[in-house]
Amino acid sequence: MGKKLWAVVLMLVLCGAAFGQEPGQEFIVISKAPKKSRVAIPSFRIDMQTARGIGLGEELAALLGKDLTGSGFFELIPRPAYLKSANLQGEEDWGAWSLLNAQGIVRGQLTELSGDQYQLTIKLLDASSQRMAIGKSYKGSRTSLRRMIHRFSDEGIEWLTGKRGGLESRLAFVSGKSGRKEIYVSDSDGFNPVQVTASYKLNLSPAWLNGGSLYYTGYDRINPDLYLLDIFTREKKLISSQRGLNISPAAGPGGKKLAAALESPGENLDVYVLNPDGSKPQRVTSHPASDLEPAWSPDGHYLAFVSDRSGSPQIYMIDLYQGPEKAGNRPVRLTMEGSYNSSPAWSPDGRYLAYCRRTGNQFDLYMIDFQSGDKRSQVQLTSTPYNEEDPTWSPDGRMLAYSSNKNGNYDIFVISIFSKEPAQITDWPSDETQPSWSPGLYEKGG
Repeated sequence: MGKKLWAVVLMLVLCGAAFGQEPGQEFIVISKAPKKSRVAIPSFRIDMQTARGIGLGEELAALLGKDLTGSGFFELIPRPAYLKSANLQGEEDWGAWSLLNAQGIVRGQLTELSGDQYQLTIKLLDASSQRMAIGKSYKGSRTSLRRMIHRFSDEGIEWLTGKRGGLESRLAFVSGKSGRKEIYVSDSDGFNPVQVTASYKLNLSPAWLNGGSLYYTGYDRINPDLYLLDIFTREKKLISSQRGLNISPAAGPGGKKLAAALESPGENLDVYVLNPDGSKPQRVTSHPASDLEPAWSPDGHYLAFVSDRSGSPQIYMIDLYQGPEKAGNRPVRLTMEGSYNSSPAWSPDGRYLAYCRRTGNQFDLYMIDFQSGDKRSQVQLTSTPYNEEDPTWSPDGRMLAYSSNKNGNYDIFVISIFSKEPAQITDWPSDETQPSWSPGLYEKGG
């Protein structure tokens, strides 16, 4: 949730300010990017009956290069630098590739089968061993070709790092493209966007339960209620319709619990934990201020959330194993710098908590590094004249999607936490905000 929705919340509820904490020293560090592996991607071999095959092959090769370089782990060797012998299809000239310091060479072949079916064969060759490291063959329709590339890219990232990439996944986000704020779902790179809500009302805060369904806040019945939506059938279920605000949904580890911010009768927003179907809500926070935007730690032990209990929105953490706040379990304040901190998002490995911080008149992205001990070092990811908000983690925990008004309106961007090189993935004239990254589709079988 960015500053705009916070402003709405602050207008709707009376926010109290209570005891604060003295600001402590904050340690600013910059994470070190890994050494990039140099990879060459010659033109794919094309076996098709139509001229469109050449363009399609180049499109897929370019997408593969974009995937690998965007991960922050690969450096693409430009084709004009290839030696003539190294660019030939057939037996590899390892000496020529060695002169270019290539660690990997990708060979691809696209074959047109009957109807709308294609076969895509891709091999990643390891220059050091002069052997094939990965060899994959995929079959499917033309619309599935991009997903084949994303899957192979994830395989290539795993070959280099030992951990699978997260590109074969989806993004949900809010867009005003239709004139109303509706929720859209796209590939991880912004392609194939599909509008999944059509209520012609306000729809906010998508949050994935699994690869095929997500929670969101909808105003179908005027009151802001929580819904669960199947993105394929468009079937939706009412999850929480408590009078007042039902916002900021967040699915817990394995989808076994749901956290959300609910407006208690006669009181302000508090964080609750519910069953996935919305039953048996249990109140976690109980402060006169507004508490919202819960984010689960991967083990389900902690909830981070945003509260203005210190006088301005800041990020806190509560140990769920110690009971609710009303039982004396006082949340710990995590952010001490910045006049406005919001949108906490826990990395899948539990090491980082991403969030956005306002300094002056702009928001930048930061991460809290929990592996740095009690100091909880701060990692700054962006520093621009624009607003960067709403961070959400890729399923492999090495990239973030977020919204930025770099172009005047808000668009969705992705950034590697290692290379810190942002890439814009939406370019509509409307505002696209509140991205939510799905679990990996390969692991989920989606």
